[in-house]
Amino acid sequence: MFGLPLRCRAGLSALVVLTSQLVANAALASDFGLGRAHPTGQVAQGWELAQAEDDHAAHHPAASGSAGGAAGAPPGGATPGMMGGMDGMMGRPRKEFYPALMEMPSLSAEQRSNLEIQARERISAETDRLAGAEMDLRHAIAGSDIVAADQAARRLRESLNAVQSGVVALRSLHEGKPPQQIAQAWFKSQMNLLPQRGAMDADDGTPGVSWFHVTTMALLVLFSLAMLAVYLARMRRANALVDRLTRAAVAPAAAAPLVSPPAAGVPNDKPEATSSQETDRHPRRVEASRSWKGKLRICAIYQETPNVKTFRLQAPDGGAIPFAFLPGQFLTYAIEIDGQAVRRSYTIASSAAQTAYVETTIKREDGGLLSDYMHGHLKEGDLVEVAGPSGAFTFTGVEADSVVLIGGGVGITPLMAAIRYLSDIAWPGQIYLVYGAQTTEQFIFRDELEYLQRRMSNLHVAATMVRAAGTSWMGSEGQITAEFLTQAVPDLARRRVHLCGPPGMMDALRKTLIGLGVPREQIKTEAFGPARGAVPPPGKVAAEAQMPAAEASNRGAATVGPATATIRFATSDKVVALPPDKSVLEVAESAGVSIDYSCRVGVCGVCKTHLLQGNVTMEVQDALTADDKANGLILACQARSVGDLVVEA
Repeated sequence: MFGLPLRCRAGLSALVVLTSQLVANAALASDFGLGRAHPTGQVAQGWELAQAEDDHAAHHPAASGSAGGAAGAPPGGATPGMMGGMDGMMGRPRKEFYPALMEMPSLSAEQRSNLEIQARERISAETDRLAGAEMDLRHAIAGSDIVAADQAARRLRESLNAVQSGVVALRSLHEGKPPQQIAQAWFKSQMNLLPQRGAMDADDGTPGVSWFHVTTMALLVLFSLAMLAVYLARMRRANALVDRLTRAAVAPAAAAPLVSPPAAGVPNDKPEATSSQETDRHPRRVEASRSWKGKLRICAIYQETPNVKTFRLQAPDGGAIPFAFLPGQFLTYAIEIDGQAVRRSYTIASSAAQTAYVETTIKREDGGLLSDYMHGHLKEGDLVEVAGPSGAFTFTGVEADSVVLIGGGVGITPLMAAIRYLSDIAWPGQIYLVYGAQTTEQFIFRDELEYLQRRMSNLHVAATMVRAAGTSWMGSEGQITAEFLTQAVPDLARRRVHLCGPPGMMDALRKTLIGLGVPREQIKTEAFGPARGAVPPPGKVAAEAQMPAAEASNRGAATVGPATATIRFATSDKVVALPPDKSVLEVAESAGVSIDYSCRVGVCGVCKTHLLQGNVTMEVQDALTADDKANGLILACQARSVGDLVVEA
């Protein structure tokens, strides 16, 4: 159905709704013994015919054992029977109530008051259900769950019908109509029958309808149109999202190589060592490492701390951003600096429920080529080229019923994206944020977190500063320790944990969490900072390369330079030297061979390349699956060797 144009889908939906209404009306008429030829005065007779098997209950509804009449009620439709039948007025009527109304000469003031109270209570309850259904629809659309969206939309329509029934009852009561006209008005509202002139008198005694009727119906029509417009707008957005995801899933592998599972972005933009992180083994598959590529406009820049800025991006035409993403994914910037194309990846910090813009929060690194350029040169209105989204360090609320988010420094960005999203969808689970910074001045998003903590009863924030002397900080000081974690998070061992921060912090906290009883599979990590230990064991040849020339001659070996092997790029037909401390990607770049990449730390999988000959060592290979390894794929950004190689590039 998603492949049909929007107008076709809308027409089909309208046809289904109309058919359902006709069936419901027919069933309603059948239940009450009503036919097209039944005049109003024959309703009681039709009821008696429909209930011939229980004449006593039909003529004495107060004595019936069903809901809608209470034992011992006075004959002729006393108050208890009418109160029990109110549920029928709000939804599908109970059979004994409306025939009783048809037989009653009048309603007492107490009976009308009780009916009005129940009508207002039902309207209030259904209004609350309307709000709940709308929130469920919003959650389903944000999570791309079309089935849940359809169910929520159906609940919206059902609650709206119930509200309309209550309003019809109130209108009849306020106009002082006799019981027969109250029942007739409800029947007509359910059968979609237009009132006939002369059927009821207006307030001034003349035949027709009163201004109260016109005003009430106009308000109902406006409310219905507004709800329909909201529903159509949300379904249009859902259809557009499904279309984009479908196109991304079937995109050619050459244009968007699939990664299973890919990893999240990193903020450190030093070309020599960008970051080190572990992939999040999320059960949900991210379809493509790059589902969209194009230019976005910088519409706002916010100074978060002295060396951290948030860049807000929107579509050049001002519409919705041209891609969907999950909380924790990242974008890759591509900017030309001094004639050289520089690409760096930064985590999306804004909520995935926000479609008008997307934000990345970037720290200005010492010696960072792209971050320094963005902080010093980019301004509002500039167009920048981005690709994405990528990454699987995500949390949408469906993975667990509670989550612990632990971050350090600028590693708070993917955690903040999750918090903002969970706030937008009113996620009911418990959220624990444990954050560490060097000083209060470097506490990113501090004001917003204080606001969110006051607004969200399920958000708990515990922060500690390494250095807080001379400031007004009244919280904890020092590193995040095991004691600090157990005090901040109750029942830590049974909760899902997301870690994000510098490598040293990551290693220490991972060991601490395991020591506290947290299962390894519940710990999802993403490290921000320079990679370490990237040089493989050099082997005998590399060791001899470091010997003095005289010693090497005495051993009968010629003196060799640092590059003791060669690499041949089969597709490009180039052969170049391969130093033991350089990765395949670095050598390819120096030789002018194009190998696509994104994170440069072995976790996103964009730089997967076929190894045709030779052996390599890779410090990080989380982005490689068992099938990838069996098929001879390597990560060019991590692969190093002291022997000759042949790769497909």
